[in-house]
Amino acid sequence: MAGALPCLIFASTLLLVLAIIKSSTASTMAKPGCRETCGNLTIPYPFGIGEGCFHEGFDVSCENNTVYRHNSSSRMAIYNINLLERQARVNTLIASNCFNNPGGWASLDTGEFFTVSTKANKLTAVGCNTLAFLVGFNKYNVGAGCFSMCADKQSVDDSGQCSGMGCCQTSIASNLVSSNITFDDRFNNSEVRGFNPCSYAFVAEQDWFRFEASYLEDKKFTEKFKDGVPTMLDWVAGNEFCDEAVKNVSTYACIGKNSQCIRSPNATGYLCTCKDGFAGNPYLEEGCEGR
Repeated sequence: MAGALPCLIFASTLLLVLAIIKSSTASTMAKPGCRETCGNLTIPYPFGIGEGCFHEGFDVSCENNTVYRHNSSSRMAIYNINLLERQARVNTLIASNCFNNPGGWASLDTGEFFTVSTKANKLTAVGCNTLAFLVGFNKYNVGAGCFSMCADKQSVDDSGQCSGMGCCQTSIASNLVSSNITFDDRFNNSEVRGFNPCSYAFVAEQDWFRFEASYLEDKKFTEKFKDGVPTMLDWVAGNEFCDEAVKNVSTYACIGKNSQCIRSPNATGYLCTCKDGFAGNPYLEEGCEGR
């Protein structure tokens, strides 16, 4: 019995080491040999930092512990990458239009394989006597707009909702790859400049924004959101559908031994997923492991 004890200890230790190795392997999201984190953000392949570490179109940089699409000159920081939902949360710019500086605008170009999520985002305008427009392209020229009206400070809705009195929201078209936000110059802040000198418009996550009446006051909105607003992008591994994508061996992304190609439910193109009974990163060769 005493002689069997060392063997039991050795066996238990071996099982523990194997479990740790398996857990470590399963948790790996980046391409082997590549950096996996930047600041507090995990960077899963097909995204990656540096040559050979990303799938074409998914290169990012890490600068001052912040992840950027391509690099910081893009002015598009990435807050989160969701491999399961196939989405990325990024920051986008705010358009502003002031009574003494009209004509403000903000543009967005998502780049190949990315589109603005129609389900997660809304066009939002903040201001009184404000009509904001979004003109975009998704294979067609499309548009959206919303109008906010409040004749005086007392008529501003202070419930936190975008009801059209100080703030308005509207849906946007699907699969937008580019957009430009502008204001109708027939409506401006000159008549309400005493309490609302500027108006603002942006595309952001609809569940993120809660309107505050103080945002109408001079510079309070831009001071709070000086880095922009969070916008959700949908992404695909490629713009083809599965039957076409698999024919191009050099660019096909579903290389995992237990991965498979599926059609994207949110954008035009294909995605990769682990087969039933497997979990992990389907874009890596050894990424999908048995549960």
